[in-house]
Amino acid sequence: MANYLSPAAQIMAATGTTGNSAATDGGVEIRLVGDAGFPQIAFQFVVEVAGATPTVTFKYQGSLDRLTWSDVAYTTPALAASSQATQAVVATGTTVNFLADARLIYRYYRCVTTANTNITYRAEAYAWLF
Repeated sequence: MANYLSPAAQIMAATGTTGNSAATDGGVEIRLVGDAGFPQIAFQFVVEVAGATPTVTFKYQGSLDRLTWSDVAYTTPALAASSQATQAVVATGTTVNFLADARLIYRYYRCVTTANTNITYRAEAYAWLF
């Protein structure tokens, strides 16, 4: 039996999202299906449209209860060490981040955006057992 997240992707910000995300966002619930394996969680931030002088910053947060949120440490395919720093993008494209320490898994995750100027984006979470 395959181990996977059901559904395969959780939408953190829908296609066509503009503006900054609300601090009251309840996040998406991550539930792994299966009884064996090492949990893996990845986040994908996609800038769909970048207008004049575009910029947006984003970070991911995790929570056990949807009340107390903590910044999530992430790594990228190009980053050797983990980071909790807010990331900034200024053009269309996709940024993929992986949860840096799979032993520190939260039940809920959200993507927080700030300083959004002329950016349309979406954000997704993926999880699986490896």
